[in-house]
Amino acid sequence: MKLTIIADNRERSSGVPNMLTNAGINVKMEQLSVGDYMIADDIVIERKTNIDFVQSIITGHLFNQCSKLRKTGKVPLIIVEGNPYKTAHNIKPEAIKGALLSVNLRWQIPIIRSSGKDDTVRLIIMASQQQTSPPTFIRRIGKKPKIIQKQHNYFVQSMPSVGSALAQRLLIHFGSIEKIILADTDSLKMVEGIGKTKATKLYDFFRMSYSGNN
Repeated sequence: MKLTIIADNRERSSGVPNMLTNAGINVKMEQLSVGDYMIADDIVIERKTNIDFVQSIITGHLFNQCSKLRKTGKVPLIIVEGNPYKTAHNIKPEAIKGALLSVNLRWQIPIIRSSGKDDTVRLIIMASQQQTSPPTFIRRIGKKPKIIQKQHNYFVQSMPSVGSALAQRLLIHFGSIEKIILADTDSLKMVEGIGKTKATKLYDFFRMSYSGNN
């Protein structure tokens, strides 16, 4: 079945909708009130360049957008193209990292960084494919539980060396993202697919100090 993605009219100039079309995706151009791309009326994606992302932090527009994304009742996702720590803006790295954490934890909206437009296209297509084949742990009784569980799964997948299946096992085993982050290496190793090396990598990742060298 050919995937269909709705793209906001203002995204036409970016070239991404055309790149999606060239990749075999059926793209419909519409005026979206929130976000830049819509998948199956269930996932809404906001695409930002690294410059746009940092500018939205400075102006405070980022959190207004987060509020609008959450109010849609859909699964929200933000894709940031490029390194937000490397722009001409006069902003401290701690402010950028604080914004990233706030969006991920407070607003429960995953942020995925892409290397450029080609990578963004691949991420959008992957999100579309996952939508057509959702993880088996998602119960389809009511929309809200499904959306929350998807958000948790996407967030855990952003951790080092964690794919969709392992993210599912981690969430089932620990019951919450907080307990995963607070777990020691022995507890992490109790999850199928996590050995000593991966457990240590995850444990160290959660406790690693930020150096500011990006």
